[in-house]
Amino acid sequence: MSASIRVLSVSDDDGLRFSRELLLGSDGYETESITSNTPLSVTRVRSFDIAVICRSVEPERAMALADTLRRYNPDIRILTIRQLEHQPERCDADLEIASGPEPVLEACRRLCMEISARGCC
Repeated sequence: MSASIRVLSVSDDDGLRFSRELLLGSDGYETESITSNTPLSVTRVRSFDIAVICRSVEPERAMALADTLRRYNPDIRILTIRQLEHQPERCDADLEIASGPEPVLEACRRLCMEISARGCC
C-alpha cells in the first residue's frame, strides 16, 4: 500500500470517526476525519484519493457530500458504509459496504489498488 494514499473519513458520530481514523492510520493510510458539516474547499478535496462516508451521515447529506466531492475532485473514489436499516436513497459511491473494520479496510485496499493501477500515486 502506498503511503501517499490520502483518505477523507466523514462521520457524524464522534466514536466512529475517531476509531475509523485510528483503524485507517494503523493500516498505513494518511487519514483526515471530519463531520459532514465541515466546510470543504476545492484545494482540500483535491488532496484526497478516497473518501469514506459513514452510515452516521444522513442519506440526504451523504448524497450532497458525494456530489460536492465529485465536482471538486472527479478522480476521488467514494466508499459509503451501508445504513443498518434499508435506505432507498443512495449517494453516488464507487463502493457501498457493510459496517465493520474488515470491510472498511478491504474496500480501501481495493480502491488503493485501482488508484495505483491508474498511475495516480
